[in-house]
Amino acid sequence: MSAGEAQRVAFARAIVVRPDLLLLDEFTANLDPTNVNILESAVREYNRQTGATIVLVTHNMFQAKRLAHRVALLLDGRIVEVGPVKEFFESPQDPRTLAFVRGEFAY
Repeated sequence: MSAGEAQRVAFARAIVVRPDLLLLDEFTANLDPTNVNILESAVREYNRQTGATIVLVTHNMFQAKRLAHRVALLLDGRIVEVGPVKEFFESPQDPRTLAFVRGEFAY
């Protein structure tokens, strides 16, 4: 199987029991754009159909903007800031979050 096929199978296995909480950690890392699109669409559809809470860990801010309803910045095991996507990216309250969304923060 390709990496994309393996990730799609892993996602299918995770949702077959229809969990109310789904944890996804860098679920599209190292995938080509086609497979990223397929998996992101599947996540959105699963959320739409079930209303499940999906916790998505990603370093990809574009992906967070596409998929999330709320975003949090986690540094050194602590939540620095959490909020709705638009507010988080457009008017962060914490200076570390502002540096992160500007691409100035090395983590």
